[in-house]
Amino acid sequence: MAYSTIADLTRWIEEDELVRLCTIDPNATLQSGDVAAVCGEAIQNADARIDSFLLGRWPGLREYVPVPAEINRLSAMLAVFNLYLRKRAVSGDWRQSYEDCIAALRAASRGELSLGLDESGAVAGSAGAAYRTDAVAEDRIYTAERLEKF
Repeated sequence: MAYSTIADLTRWIEEDELVRLCTIDPNATLQSGDVAAVCGEAIQNADARIDSFLLGRWPGLREYVPVPAEINRLSAMLAVFNLYLRKRAVSGDWRQSYEDCIAALRAASRGELSLGLDESGAVAGSAGAAYRTDAVAEDRIYTAERLEKF
């Protein structure tokens, strides 16, 4: 499952600009097959970039539904950058946005930026993310003394 959709890309650029970046067909719309294919490839490339930074730390990230908001944002912004790069029309603003996204991914991969995820890739604090037990210290089978023997 992709981290973002074509609709998410339209939060960052106008619909007609998005279509223009994907095709030279003047009658194309967001629903056109060629537009969907090019956007899909840009999203796939953006998601692969995100995965290269984050899957080592959060192996369960790809299965999480819904996609965490920050990852959705990064995917959409990187995909738009990819579309501009495809047309060799990257502005200074989009170059800076790309660099900011990569910096955020690097920080997240080092644990310096919270994406709201626990170590498994689940949203931290969500149901099932923490385990409860009624065990107490006296219930331990392996005491410090016993462990020293190993």
